[in-house]
Amino acid sequence: MKYKQFILVFFGISILLSMGHTLWADQFPVVVEAEVRAVLSAERSGVLSSLKVDVGDTVKKGAVVGVVFHRELILKKEQREANRRYKKVQVENLTKLNDKGLVTDEELAKAKMELVINEKEISMIQTEIEHSNIRAPFSGRVVTRHIQPHEWVTPGREVVELYDPRKLRIVADIPADIAVEWNKGKTDSLYFPDLKKDIKAKLKVFSPQVDVRSNTIKVYWTVSNKERKTAHLLPGMKGVLKFEEDPEIPSELDTQ
Repeated sequence: MKYKQFILVFFGISILLSMGHTLWADQFPVVVEAEVRAVLSAERSGVLSSLKVDVGDTVKKGAVVGVVFHRELILKKEQREANRRYKKVQVENLTKLNDKGLVTDEELAKAKMELVINEKEISMIQTEIEHSNIRAPFSGRVVTRHIQPHEWVTPGREVVELYDPRKLRIVADIPADIAVEWNKGKTDSLYFPDLKKDIKAKLKVFSPQVDVRSNTIKVYWTVSNKERKTAHLLPGMKGVLKFEEDPEIPSELDTQ
């Protein structure tokens, strides 16, 4: 009798260990990512005279988040505009004199060309002034400041980083043999320990290739606006995806 019980206990432990391994294999880590994210940088060299945002601030699309000092460009533009007014009057006067035969066509054409060049210079200076303003390309939230006001910046120098909190996605590396059996649009339950709750997410898209080292496919889920607001998801949060319910212990073991 004791020998029979020993066999059943050994058999039961083996089954539980096997189930535990299966359960572990069927749980995969997931992480929240910002689908729309950008690092804003300077477009021209100069002193960062103003940085209008800090970490955690919300900005609207097109808002100026930083300004590179450009007073000299404003003065140069004003000078060119004054010169343009003079050249316009000059062209008008030369046109009248040309009509009377007192000025050659060549002289009039030269004055007109100088006016066009002047206008192009004003346009180029205005472009430089616009490049002095660092603007948000979309509405979002600032997560990092890479520089402080009054520091020197060069083109490409990182200034601030922001993301759109309305467009979050959840990503995981799933074994290819499992992922290929899934269909877009299916809903999964993802558990996030930091939030101590399950989140319903809809499978959005698969990566179009398999990672040759791990033989996995990147899978992306999205969450509804309602779910996102109530759950307070943040980029970088980690969770777990479970494919199966907890296994049941065989009834043979329950009766012993």
